[in-house]
Amino acid sequence: MSHEPEPLTASNYVKVTALQTWSNLPLVVAGGLLLALLGAPATVLGFLGLIPLMLVALALLVSPAWASLLDLLIAVAEERPASLRRMPGAFVRLWSRSVRLSLLYIVPLVATWLTLPLFTREQVSMLIWIGLAADLLGLAVGWSIGLYAYPLIAAHDLSALDAVRNGVILASRHAVNTVGMVSMAVLGMVAVGFIGIALLFFLPALYGMFVVNNFRLVMQAELDAK
Repeated sequence: MSHEPEPLTASNYVKVTALQTWSNLPLVVAGGLLLALLGAPATVLGFLGLIPLMLVALALLVSPAWASLLDLLIAVAEERPASLRRMPGAFVRLWSRSVRLSLLYIVPLVATWLTLPLFTREQVSMLIWIGLAADLLGLAVGWSIGLYAYPLIAAHDLSALDAVRNGVILASRHAVNTVGMVSMAVLGMVAVGFIGIALLFFLPALYGMFVVNNFRLVMQAELDAK
């Protein structure tokens, strides 16, 4: 780009993210479509009710695809040369670490899947409701950590364990950012439920741009605090 990019700050976060997304819309959409393609097996397995196989597909395909999409979007956000060819290389490079990171979501999803059949009983005890609440809380916590762990392995080549450790620190230190990003994800899921699954072709990539710039904003705040 010929002009100097606007520095990312908390006050212009939404504006800068929207402008970057619009300026690179074909690439962002193409990355989202590639993610949707890799996520298709998990979607089909979920519709068929094959939940264990769906969770395997989430771990082996969707998680690495998400990491590779974030790798692409980080390059876009930092105004570096980027093309769709970047994603396959990142998928291979980040595969093993992103599969490990998928446990942040898979474990609470498995717990939720095991809890839900208990609600078919004639009487549902308070303990079951508490268990479901704990499962959903675990999913929210895992999502919160993943908001930072995935960009950390993509941008800084950290191991999965180090990424999780630093993700916990960043998620807790910047709780307002974290709650905002988790809330945005929940709203996106609600929109998919009301409007249709076709949104999954576009929303993840758009959400990814906000995840990436939130990560950049938080990392800059960490550097400024030193």
